[in-house]
Amino acid sequence: MLCTTPGAWLNFNVVLHAVVLAAVLAAPEGNRETAERLFTTAEQEEHDLDLTAALEHYDASIASDPSNRWALRASARARFLRARSEGAFGPLVRLERVRRDPEAQRDAATIDALAHDLEAFPPGEVRTEARMFVAEAYATRLGRASAAEHELARLLDEAEGDPPLRAQAATRAVDMAMTRGDVAAAKHAAAQVAKNDPVLGERVSRWARRRIIERGAAALLALFVIIGGASALRRVRSLERAELSAFVPRAIVVCAYLAIVAVMLANAYERGNALPFVLVPACLLPIAMVARAWALVGAPSRGARIARATFSAAAVLAAAFLVLDRVDVRYLESFGL
Repeated sequence: MLCTTPGAWLNFNVVLHAVVLAAVLAAPEGNRETAERLFTTAEQEEHDLDLTAALEHYDASIASDPSNRWALRASARARFLRARSEGAFGPLVRLERVRRDPEAQRDAATIDALAHDLEAFPPGEVRTEARMFVAEAYATRLGRASAAEHELARLLDEAEGDPPLRAQAATRAVDMAMTRGDVAAAKHAAAQVAKNDPVLGERVSRWARRRIIERGAAALLALFVIIGGASALRRVRSLERAELSAFVPRAIVVCAYLAIVAVMLANAYERGNALPFVLVPACLLPIAMVARAWALVGAPSRGARIARATFSAAAVLAAAFLVLDRVDVRYLESFGL
């Protein structure tokens, strides 16, 4: 039997590699020189946007000598051009002329003209790439968010397109919708790429839940201030004012202590943003003052005390949520929000 021992198998591999290397070295020198010359010509033609000739010469370079040093790059460039050859390369040339000109990218008239022209492009990679390019130009260089969102929506409606590019467009559209607070638009953009990027949909769902909680937290804080604060201001007497004044310094000390300890813990373990741990105790102080004033003038029954304590605790949680949501949402995400 052939190669029945490890030594025989090793010898067989050595012979095989030697044969392959000999075949490569045996390639005629003229073919190798021709292949490299064709590759250089193709690169120059691609630079000059003569893309039909460039594709032909990339293919000819590989055919002339598949083992030449530029064969892999020639193959990659040929695949790139062949995938974007719709319309006899006319759309790609149109896009590249703008994409290669930094001044044109900042000119609104040029971008508007490209946005108009791409509507006539055949379906394919170039049209989706052109939409993404126009959308980024509108969003980042021209400050036209609504126009950018329109192009991103059109891109996501395309039946064809590179999945990573579609995922990038969906993420951009979601970010812009979230900035506007548009839950429906964010969900629609995420749904367009749900099969390839389910994480984006989960992110939007968490953000939508936080928007609901945000409205509830703001409403709860408003009710706390209206009910508790108004009751205290209306009914507080001089004695209660004195007790409240004595309570304020103690509350400040407690809040300052909480802030210092929280910042130390955050710096020791999280190495993240310590600002929320300063703002939450700062928000706690006015809530504690309202709760204390309300307790001084409120009904003394056990049920009333429990209701006030529960309402005050809910107000603290609502304030903490709003601070974290605005300053550093990562802490909320760690709780699944």
